[in-house]
Amino acid sequence: MTTSGTITYQPTAAEFIEGMFAILGIGQEGEALTPRMYNDGLRALNGLIQTYSAHPHLWTAVEGSVTLVADTPSYIVSPRALRVTSVRRRLNGIDVPMREFSRQEYFDQPNKTVSSSIPVNFYFDPKVADGTIYLWPAPSSQTVAAGYTVNYTYVRFMDVVTATNETLDLPQQWAEPIMWNGAKRLMTQYPVNDGQLAQIVLSQAAEYEARLMQWDNEPASLYMQPDTQAWR
Repeated sequence: MTTSGTITYQPTAAEFIEGMFAILGIGQEGEALTPRMYNDGLRALNGLIQTYSAHPHLWTAVEGSVTLVADTPSYIVSPRALRVTSVRRRLNGIDVPMREFSRQEYFDQPNKTVSSSIPVNFYFDPKVADGTIYLWPAPSSQTVAAGYTVNYTYVRFMDVVTATNETLDLPQQWAEPIMWNGAKRLMTQYPVNDGQLAQIVLSQAAEYEARLMQWDNEPASLYMQPDTQAWR
């Protein structure tokens, strides 16, 4: 027996929607879905995408960088940045992690631009449009001339679905969680009269999601220690 040799599985949004309704017992045996059903399915898919965007995923971690300007503390980051998880300053290929400020910690600093030097702390201010990274202290002209750069890791927004012939912006392993949780969302508009089926949908949606959330983590060990150099 031979296998297909194919590892790519990319259902379109239409296939997801048809699968979601099929779980609810709608659209089976050749029964066509209406345009409204496809629209409702798209809305359910995009609702899930927005919910999953708020959870850091391995596949949504992206690297970015900013070009330093002397005596300038704030920098607009990628418009796709939902959250910045780490920032490093780099000189001659050597990275040094920077400590994250809370919003209050950053704005409580009295000398944001007066005593410019080498940045050691950062604060990320997320916005609906473009987010901003604030560096403290602001880079001095000597820091810029020396060739320092600042690199950051951010969690990006996931692409929404605008048409039923598009694929989803997520790994193929998430197909079942998306389909079953999409069906769960549709149950409020398309009630399931079979109580047993409704319970199956709820339990399967939760199980598949929990499995993938557990899988969607780095296997590396986590080490913790007191921060004795908070202001380095």
